[in-house]
Amino acid sequence: MPQPAENRTMSSILASAVIGVVLGLVGVLGLAGFSGQTVPTGQAVPADDAVLGGPEYGSRQ
Repeated sequence: MPQPAENRTMSSILASAVIGVVLGLVGVLGLAGFSGQTVPTGQAVPADDAVLGGPEYGSRQ
């Protein structure tokens, strides 16, 4: 006996949502792992010493 059209539609929507979430997570985690986002140790500046720009932009100095 075939399923009603409403059940097929809901299962298709649910399957699409699950696949979208899984692919999104894989993409984000893959991009984060690929980029590495490491701070060079020789050039790192403490947050208190960081300057946000020149005087015209409201620097911390």
